[in-house]
Amino acid sequence: MSLDNVLAVAGAAKGSALTLVMGLGLSVVLMTIAATIIARMLARHTRIAWLGVAIISYVAFEMIWRGALEVGAAVE
Repeated sequence: MSLDNVLAVAGAAKGSALTLVMGLGLSVVLMTIAATIIARMLARHTRIAWLGVAIISYVAFEMIWRGALEVGAAVE
């Protein structure tokens, strides 16, 4: 569970310790269930994983390319 999720639950609890504990507990349970479902899908359908890798790679290379162009323009 990431820090931003914890802060969101804490903000929604508005000072109530019971709401905070129950919200964090529910968040952990829901994230565990979602992670299990996604892991099973990826195990059965490896093409989904490769598609995800392709999308992440495309976005990363595009960010590197655009960043290099911006830095090059700023240096000149």
